[in-house]
Amino acid sequence: MKSLKYMAIAAVAALAASCTLDLPKEQISSELTAPVLRPVSNVLSDANTTKVEQVNFTWDSADFGAKTEILYSVYAELGKEKALVGQNYKNSLSINKGDLVGLVCSSLNGEKNSDVTISAYVEATLKDVVNSPVLTSEKVSFMVHTYLPPKKSIWLPGKYQDWSQFGTEIIEVEAGTSTYKILVDVSNKAETPYYFKIVDENQSWVGRNDGYKPEGWEVADPANKDGNFSVTAEEPIMWLTINTKTKTVAREVVSKVALIGDFNEWKESEEPEFTYNAAKNVWESPVISFTEGKEWLLRLNGSWEHKYGDAVATTDIAGGFELTKGKDAKNIPAPGTGDYIVRLHANRTPIVVTYEKQ
Repeated sequence: MKSLKYMAIAAVAALAASCTLDLPKEQISSELTAPVLRPVSNVLSDANTTKVEQVNFTWDSADFGAKTEILYSVYAELGKEKALVGQNYKNSLSINKGDLVGLVCSSLNGEKNSDVTISAYVEATLKDVVNSPVLTSEKVSFMVHTYLPPKKSIWLPGKYQDWSQFGTEIIEVEAGTSTYKILVDVSNKAETPYYFKIVDENQSWVGRNDGYKPEGWEVADPANKDGNFSVTAEEPIMWLTINTKTKTVAREVVSKVALIGDFNEWKESEEPEFTYNAAKNVWESPVISFTEGKEWLLRLNGSWEHKYGDAVATTDIAGGFELTKGKDAKNIPAPGTGDYIVRLHANRTPIVVTYEKQ
C-alpha cells in the first residue's frame, strides 16, 4: 500500500512538472512579430467618472510561430518608474479609471490632480514556457488627468482641549474610505475619566456620537448622560481609528511616543518623549541636538516593532516628511547640525514630521 501511495505522489509531481514546458528552439519561428499596441485615448477623470468608467488597452497579436497560448502584460511608464497595469491572454485589457489614476500617483509618482503624460507598452510571452522570448510593442503615450477626490475631516472635541470649537481635526486616511486615524492624548488635569466626542464632517453638534460604538474596548463611564466616550487616567494616549460608515471606534493604547538616534547614541533607556500639544494638534519633542549626516527614528511603546522611518518629502505640510511604519523602515536623516524641535502631525495617514530650528 505504501508503494502505491508513493507511486501516486510521484505521478502527481510529474504531472505538475509537465505544466511548464521548455519549448525546443526549432518550434519557435525565427521570424517573430511583436504585438502592436493601438492608440490609447486620453483619460479624463472626475468625481462622476472615476469609479464607473474604464480605460481600454487593445493590441494586435504577437506571432511566435508556435501553437501555444500567449500571455500579454501591459505596463505603464513615467520617467524611470514602471508599473504593471494588468495581464490577459486576450488582445485587450480594461482597468477602472480610478485604479489607473491610483497607479499613476502611487506607483509612478505622478502628480495628483494634474494632467500627467505617461507611456504604455505590451510584452508578449509564451504561456508556461521556460525562457520564452519576450516580444515588446512600441510605446504609446497618452494623458491621464489624475483626479483624486478631496479628503474629508472629522473632529474630536473633549476636555483635553477645553471643548474648543469642534475639537481636534482628523483627516481621512484615503479619500472616500470614511476611515479616520489619529494618535492623540486626551488627558487633562480637570477630570477623570477623560471624556471626548466625535463630530462628523458637517461640524454640527447635532447627532454627535450618534450611533458610534466602541470596537474591542469599553468606555470608562458608560452611564455618562451626554453620551461621551471616556478612557481611564492610566490609558490616555491612543491610536483611534474611526469609521463614519460603520459607526465604529477602534482603540489601541500607546504607552510612549519617543525618538531615538545618533543624538543619544541610540540608548533605549534615554529616549526623549514627545508631548501632545492639544491646541496645535501636534506632538512636540524637547529640543534635540542633531548633527548633519546622522540619523534618528520615531518609536512607540519603546519597541522596535513600532518604529517609523523612510522619510519622504510631502507637500501636504510645508517642510514635512511622511513616515512609514515597519521593521524594515530606514533611519531618518537629521535635518542638519543644530538644535531642533521635532513636531509629529499624527492626525493624518501617513503621519508627517516637521522641524523647527531653535
